[in-house]
Amino acid sequence: MKKNLFTAIVLSSSAFLAGCGLGTTGTTGALPAANNTQTSVLTSAGTSVLGTLMSTLLGNTTTKSSIVGTWTYASPKVAFESQNILAQLGSAVASSKIESTLDKQLKKLGFQAGKSTLTFNNDGSCALVRNGKSFPGTYTYDTSSSQMTITGAFGMTTIKPTVSVMGNELYMMFEADKLMNIMNVLANATSYTSTLSSLLGNYNGLKLGMTMTK
Repeated sequence: MKKNLFTAIVLSSSAFLAGCGLGTTGTTGALPAANNTQTSVLTSAGTSVLGTLMSTLLGNTTTKSSIVGTWTYASPKVAFESQNILAQLGSAVASSKIESTLDKQLKKLGFQAGKSTLTFNNDGSCALVRNGKSFPGTYTYDTSSSQMTITGAFGMTTIKPTVSVMGNELYMMFEADKLMNIMNVLANATSYTSTLSSLLGNYNGLKLGMTMTK
C-alpha cells in the first residue's frame, strides 16, 4: 500500500511539472540535475523565476574593478541561504510570489527595468538614477566578504548589501528586513511594504535584492 501511494505521488508530481513546462526530458524545459543549486518554477504569467542559493551568487571572487561602471536595473532577485530552505516544497513557489510582489513595489519606487541605473566610479563615488533623478553617494567594497557599504545614494546614511558580479550581471542582495527598511525610507511610508512583509514572516534565511546588467 505504501509503495503504491509513493508511486502515485511521483506520477502526480511528474504530471504537474510536465504541465508547467518543466519536463524531465532533454528539452529546453528540463529540470535541473539533483545536485543543481537552483530550483526553477514558472509564474502564472509564464516567466521563469529562480530561487537561488546565495553560495551560487558568491561562487566567484568579485573584484572592485569588475564593479566599476554603470549597471542598469533588470529585475528583482530572491535567494536562499541554504540548500535545506530551498529544498522545502513551498520555497520555490514562495520565491515566485515574493519576487512578483517585490517587482511591483520596486516599480512604484521608480526602479524601471532598462531605465534605472547605478554607477560605481573608480574614485569611490557612485550615483543612483531613479525616477529620472540622480542621487549621488560613495561606496567601499570588501572583496573578502562581498559586502559593499553605500552612503547617501539610497537615501540612507549607510546600507550594506552583499554584492557579486557574474559575467555581465551584478547582484545586490539584502537581508529581507533591511531591504524593506530602505524601500520604506524611499517611499516615506512605513506601511508601504506591508504586502511584501506579510509574505516573509515564515521564511528565514531569505535574501532579497536586484539583478543589474552592464
